[in-house]
Amino acid sequence: MDLRERFFSLLDSLSALRALSQINLDGITEDELLSRALGELIRYQNVESCSVFRVEDEVLHCVTGTCMTGSHAVVSGQVDAESPKSNMTFASGEGIAGMAYQTGQLQYCRDCTQSHDFISNPRAGAERPGSLISASIKMGDQVLAVLNATHPLPEYFEPWQQHTLSLFCSSLGQMLHNHRMLHDLEFAVEQRTKELRAALHEAEGLQKRYEQLSTVDELTGLNNRRYFFSEAESMLARALRYQQVCSLMLLDVDFFKLINDQWGHVLGDTVLCAIADVIRKEARGGDIVARVGGEEFVVMLAETGVEGADLMAQRIQERLARLEFGRDVGNLGLTASIGITIFEHEVDQQQPIHEIVDRLYSEADRAMYEGKRQGRNNRQVFTE
Repeated sequence: MDLRERFFSLLDSLSALRALSQINLDGITEDELLSRALGELIRYQNVESCSVFRVEDEVLHCVTGTCMTGSHAVVSGQVDAESPKSNMTFASGEGIAGMAYQTGQLQYCRDCTQSHDFISNPRAGAERPGSLISASIKMGDQVLAVLNATHPLPEYFEPWQQHTLSLFCSSLGQMLHNHRMLHDLEFAVEQRTKELRAALHEAEGLQKRYEQLSTVDELTGLNNRRYFFSEAESMLARALRYQQVCSLMLLDVDFFKLINDQWGHVLGDTVLCAIADVIRKEARGGDIVARVGGEEFVVMLAETGVEGADLMAQRIQERLARLEFGRDVGNLGLTASIGITIFEHEVDQQQPIHEIVDRLYSEADRAMYEGKRQGRNNRQVFTE
């Protein structure tokens, strides 16, 4: 990850902290606080799902979960009392979450499919995630809960992401403690939140600087992630107003890491620029095109249904396969996994626009990962 991408990752982490700080503790239950906190985390960090296990009688009980339907769309809420997931418990030292509770330290399971410590969800048909982080939510030395964050790919979480989750859990631990104090001892809240307010004040200063940054990805010349989510909200607002459909396409280059490993990052950057050029030429004037990750690109297609989006995705795949990179390299046989989802104005008209954007992004992301699980180099349309 280059310096610019690290900086943007840092700013997204600060955005998650800032969004966490804006949750109003007054008038909400503790479970609602945890659910909203997870929603903000998954909005700004690329994880598949998160859940919180609260310490009750020295045992961890799953009380809330949030999943991508992102790392973007958020569907969150309290765990249903009759759901198998809600019956999941961990004693101290049991499983990865139990180890985080016992030690008070972040635990990283790099490959859950190979780990003897990982305990699967008892829900019928549940698949093991690729990688898992269990981070303790503490106030001082007391562990109040444990946050689990998963991703489909093994070895996914980098050190900076682990650090981000630790900071997030540290802030959430203070907020959780403050929430309990607010409802039991209101006079102590101000004193307990001084340190958090100072940290958040610093985060807001960095956030203001972040908002002044360019909306263009320096390497490819495409728009960046933040620009996309802002403009996608505007497109959806118009689609709702004029009763139009639109589609979202998420593209991830298959085995891109092998290109960097074999040919070096200079060629890797050249390949990314060529891919961006293909997508830019296939997109129309009213479409929104952005690079949202290392080798991930997103396109929001105005007034376009699934068939139109699939045709564009097919053309992009065909052009990628024909790309040439000089006499020494030749044709790399580039392939891409593409997830597609559609927005219809008749659905969720009362849902906030930003939540619709998040949901569509997550649906396309899930479809794209399903394509990778089925062998890569294909197109998948999201279905419930």
